[in-house]
Amino acid sequence: MNRVQFLRHVSRSASSVNEPGISGFDVSNSLVNVPKAAAALSSEDNLEFGYLNHFREHVRHLLPAVSPQLTDGFLQSPCLRSAVLCISASNLSMLNARVQSRTLVGSSRQSVFSPLVNILHHTQAQKYHNLALEYYRNAKPEEVKHQAPAFLAAHVLLAFYHHASTDHLSFRQAVEDSVRFVLQNRASIMDSRDGAKSLQMWYRLCTSHRPAKPPALLLEGIGASTIGLNPLPDVSEHLYLRCILEMNADDLIYDIIIKTLEIRTKLVVFRSVAGSCHISELSSEIGCLAYEIVNKMLGRQCVPDEYTEARDGCVRGSHLLGLLEVQKERLKVWRSRLDTDQLFDHTLSFRQKFPTHRDAMNALYYMLCEITFGEANAGSDGWYKNSANIANMAHHMCQIAGHLSFGMSNTSDVYTLSLAEVLLQLVFAYRSDELFHYILDVLWPQLEMHGKGYEHSHYPTHLVKRIIAQVAAYWEEDRVVTFALPAVAENISKLKLLDIDHPVDLVVCGYNKDGQHFIEKVLLP
Repeated sequence: MNRVQFLRHVSRSASSVNEPGISGFDVSNSLVNVPKAAAALSSEDNLEFGYLNHFREHVRHLLPAVSPQLTDGFLQSPCLRSAVLCISASNLSMLNARVQSRTLVGSSRQSVFSPLVNILHHTQAQKYHNLALEYYRNAKPEEVKHQAPAFLAAHVLLAFYHHASTDHLSFRQAVEDSVRFVLQNRASIMDSRDGAKSLQMWYRLCTSHRPAKPPALLLEGIGASTIGLNPLPDVSEHLYLRCILEMNADDLIYDIIIKTLEIRTKLVVFRSVAGSCHISELSSEIGCLAYEIVNKMLGRQCVPDEYTEARDGCVRGSHLLGLLEVQKERLKVWRSRLDTDQLFDHTLSFRQKFPTHRDAMNALYYMLCEITFGEANAGSDGWYKNSANIANMAHHMCQIAGHLSFGMSNTSDVYTLSLAEVLLQLVFAYRSDELFHYILDVLWPQLEMHGKGYEHSHYPTHLVKRIIAQVAAYWEEDRVVTFALPAVAENISKLKLLDIDHPVDLVVCGYNKDGQHFIEKVLLP
């Protein structure tokens, strides 16, 4: 029995309220000789050994753009070693936990599952996070210079820890810290042997940060923003190009889907504001109006600098459509880089097999992009020029999703755009009775049976299901939801978001079947 198997027993005996109850992933396959297992891990060294082993065997394979060569060197860097321990403990706090559920008889669409975070692992992760920051703050300038890639990798891992375990404000601040580090140490990073690898990790992190940015504010890369540091391409043209050119196919499609969704969000929110306020989408007032309306519904204060940014830096109308065209061209480049066995055709009637889970997810990203491009050019009443083609792609996405390994999906997509979030974006862009039936009544019960709510990234899975069910309820009333956003504070903890009993309001944008737009706030069932 290895140390990871022992580790699970320790967490069980240390906290009776957090007994494991997950289906689909099991940290240990056999637990024997319980007293000896607890005794074996009575020391801090053995506990850390278990976390390090879990990182090697599981976590590092999930982290996007992480180089094995770079993370293998954590033993030489106390700061990176503590960050590795932090992200590993954070990961186990979700996997090694009880499941909270709400099951309503006769209403499977309202039934949800969500993990109750394991407090022992959660506390350990926080301890290692603080230790990593202490190592960094106490490091001498010469040490930082010579170990710049390791320190940058530590920044990235700590940011992903906040992304998964704490709150979005801490995540945003951690991303800003990583940007400052690159600004201050870019020469040392770029001259280092492992510099390129750490920069790819960092660039992917910055990409992951974009979806939560308020839609009325500047798109990433357009200019200096009041919400966080705008890392690229402002850092330096050479650094920006290096990150772009050295992306692999997985990172490229992720970059494209995130940028596409970011542009789409701004486009549909502006359309809803314009329609609700009876002004043109091209009006110079659209940015500040959208900022005021959305902020008020989210319960957030309007900040003067943000208001000025929304008013003066507004990209709208045809400019947004032009930015989507850029992503469309990038998508062609990505497809040209695929191997033969990775290629797919959504027009085929039979199900295609993919070499890996990541290849299947990339195919879902690709088709979601294509559907988004079609939706963006639809009329104000939502009519699609190529509606049959888009319907075929939505059907093909469901086919691919239905044949994923949910046991793998619920543990593999924690730090990227998850299957649940892909389905959410799909129903924002395209909807039909058949689509809602398949997602909520056929696919989701399978996802819950194998994952029990663990498959989440930006949103906990139970929130995604509840939002999709609410979008379906609007659809039944002849109302189309094009975008929805939970009205929660930026510093709300992930523990509260994972709690299915915590009340959440939802800001909803869309239009009625007669083409009249609306923005409103409702309580999420």
